Amino acid sequence: MKIVEEKELNKSRDEIVSMAYGVCKSALFPVDESDVYDHIYGDSNLTTRFLLNKSNEIVGFGVVQNYDIDIEDVSLAFSYLQGMVIAKKYQGYGYSKEMLSRLYECFQSELFGLRTQNPKMASALLNLFPNILNRVPIKDGDYIYNAKELLDLIRLLPPYEMMNDNGIVKNCYQNQLYPNLEELKSVNNNINLDATDALAVVVQPKKILSKKFKKCKEC
Repeated sequence: MKIVEEKELNKSRDEIVSMAYGVCKSALFPVDESDVYDHIYGDSNLTTRFLLNKSNEIVGFGVVQNYDIDIEDVSLAFSYLQGMVIAKKYQGYGYSKEMLSRLYECFQSELFGLRTQNPKMASALLNLFPNILNRVPIKDGDYIYNAKELLDLIRLLPPYEMMNDNGIVKNCYQNQLYPNLEELKSVNNNINLDATDALAVVVQPKKILSKKFKKCKEC
């Protein structure tokens, strides 16, 4: 199993979208092929990595979109996980966590976030980067922004515009994507999602990983 960039696939966009759509169907993820295309190619500011099996078939993919948050003349990089799907046969082996790690290595952003109805995806991000949003490191270990100020700025980003104070993004999906939203209580006991809601997870990985990883030279 390996994680690669698009240029290493040697496939057309149509072939890539078709294979990625097959991954979504395998994972029982309710999207159509046009949704998959938009997730991978809908914006020029998207970065995608693909999980390949030993036969070089696409069996998973993850997509990140990058934003800048400006506060008091300081620009903070925010990487948002636009989507990730692993084929059902390959779930449960830690590939989601590996994909998150590889995507993060490329950007070394101060903040990394997602919104989801999938408790395993939320847990994967929290377990990889255990520093949930509290204060953001700026320079020389100084911390000058509190969570309330950062959350107000994050709410200006398109994925989080409908986020309430409990970290629930209201009405961001057309339909319920996962069958048992109660499972999200394993992540946070106090949350209750409606069918079209998602749980927001925002972490500050750079605080704990800046010394561990070097910036990805290939990205």
